[in-house]
Amino acid sequence: MKKLFFIFTICLSAIWNNANAQAGRFTPADSAKYHNNAFAAGENLIYKVNYGLIHGGYASLKTGLEQIGYDWYYSAVAQATTSGLIGALAKVKDRYESYFSIATGLPIRAVRDIRENDYRKFNEVIFVRDKNIVRSLTTGEQKVPPGTLDILSAFYYARRHIFTHNLKKNEVINLTTFFDEELYIVKIKYKGSEKVRTKFGKIKCLRFGPVLGKDSPFEKEKDLRVWFSDDGNFIPVKIRLKVGISNVKVDLIKYTGLKNPFGQNIQRD
Repeated sequence: MKKLFFIFTICLSAIWNNANAQAGRFTPADSAKYHNNAFAAGENLIYKVNYGLIHGGYASLKTGLEQIGYDWYYSAVAQATTSGLIGALAKVKDRYESYFSIATGLPIRAVRDIRENDYRKFNEVIFVRDKNIVRSLTTGEQKVPPGTLDILSAFYYARRHIFTHNLKKNEVINLTTFFDEELYIVKIKYKGSEKVRTKFGKIKCLRFGPVLGKDSPFEKEKDLRVWFSDDGNFIPVKIRLKVGISNVKVDLIKYTGLKNPFGQNIQRD
C-alpha cells in the first residue's frame, strides 16, 4: 500500500530519478501565471484499490481554498487507508497536503503525515519562493531550483498546464519536485489517447506510463498504466500497476465538484 500511495500522489504515474533538475518545455517559472480550467475548490475524487481480487482500501483527492496570511491558496489533500483483509494485516492511514498559488500553481507549504501500523512519520516543508529555498522540519534549510514543486502540487500543475497541450506520443514530461528531503525529477511518458471502460461508461483518456531504464523499478511499460480523462478535468480514472507478482487496480468510483462535464471531449492548444 505504501508504494501504491507513493505512486498515487506523485501525479499518479511518476517514476523517480535522483538527479539534478533539467528544464523542459513544461518547467514552471516562479513568475509565470497559468490559466486554470481543469479544477476548482470543492473537487473530491474517491478511488477503490484492489490487490488482484482482494479489496485493499480507498484513496481520495480533495481540493479547497485556504487563507494563509493575507492571500488565498489552493489546498489539496491526498489520503489512503486500508480496509478489509488487507486492512487487518496492515493498517495504513497516510495523508499528504499541499498549499499552492492560485495564479502560478507553485507550492508554499507541503505536509506529509504517515501512519502505517506502528510506524509514524510527520514532516512539513515551507517553500520560500523568492529565495529558492525550502525549510524542512526534519532537515532544515536547503537550496532548490526555481519552479520546484512538491509531489501533490506537481499533479495539479500537470492537470492545469501540461495536459491541455497537444502532447506527442512517447513524449517524456519532466518536473522537479522536493520529496523525502531530496530533489527528484518526476518522469512520465505520454502513450497516446484511447477509450477505457469505467463504471461511468467508456471515457476518452490520455494514457501515461513509466520511463524505462536502469533506475526504473519497472521492466515493461505495461507494468504501470495510468489513464486521465480527456475532458478538460484530466482526472485519473484508472491505474494498473504490477507490484511483484500482484496486480494492483485503482479505479475511480465517485466524483463531485468537477469544473467541466465529465467525459466530454475538448479542444486543446
